Amino acid sequence: MLSISNDRFKMSAGAACLLMAAITIARGTSFLMSKQLLGTMEPFNLLGVRFLVAFAILFALFAKRIVAVIRDDKGVVFAAALLGAAYFVCMAAELHGLKYTASSTCSFLENSAIVMVPVCEAIILRRMPARIIMTSAFVTMAGIGFIVLGGDGMGIGRGELLCMLAALMYTTAIIITDRASKKHDPFTLGVLYVGFMGAAGLAASLLTESSTHLPQTGGQWAYLLMLAVICSAFGFTMQPVAQKYISTETAGILIALNPLTSAVLGNIVLGEAFGVKGLVGSVLIICGIMLPNIIARRKAAPAAPAAAARVVQTALR
Repeated sequence: MLSISNDRFKMSAGAACLLMAAITIARGTSFLMSKQLLGTMEPFNLLGVRFLVAFAILFALFAKRIVAVIRDDKGVVFAAALLGAAYFVCMAAELHGLKYTASSTCSFLENSAIVMVPVCEAIILRRMPARIIMTSAFVTMAGIGFIVLGGDGMGIGRGELLCMLAALMYTTAIIITDRASKKHDPFTLGVLYVGFMGAAGLAASLLTESSTHLPQTGGQWAYLLMLAVICSAFGFTMQPVAQKYISTETAGILIALNPLTSAVLGNIVLGEAFGVKGLVGSVLIICGIMLPNIIARRKAAPAAPAAAARVVQTALR
């Protein structure tokens, strides 16, 4: 359940997993819409306008709450700036990569963070991640590979290298979010880093690109507003809220829904073939996401009667 008490979001781990899944699906739509807009807008221009529009909407709705949190916790501003910097590099690499490679390839490479997250966490904490987490990560990666790589293979060029950089920064951002969301108000953190991303994108566009402008047609505005509201205002802002209640490794696995969403939308909107490999990949991704929960429930089931027995024995003494 999700509730708000004392201006704080509270939820169970299960609700947080559902929210994280919804966030990932929402952000999975961004590859398709960004690809459409990159034909008329430069990458930094698109990044800046998209995230500044999202920030303006969020601040207009929650200004009182955001200002109150900043007044009580100045550290949230620094944490948001750090997180915004990591996501800015991630998004900049993604958008530039989309200019040189297919959206499905970019999605696969960026979401290799699924494997990077538990590995990086193991290095940082100096411990091996749980075996089930590693198994789930590789199962989901295999599923993504079936969906987006098919039988055509994948070369390594400028676009692929940029998408690999995006994956590295995505991993960094997930780990920073895990730490920061547990120390600061996660919603305010999310709103502020969206604003930092937009400001950085606009500055980069003005300094490096030949033209900085708003969308020119109704269709372009429709794509931009969907990116700003669905993918940014919801997708980016609510991630710290969800990650406050789940582990970094679990968040890493749930992002596998991102390329699955991209593949399904590509099939529906663009008519891209899904095929047998796509179906196999979808099943693997779903299995990879569900596997830790299934194992956890099986381990918990025998524990409940045992705990009850211990309570009865204690009471009879």
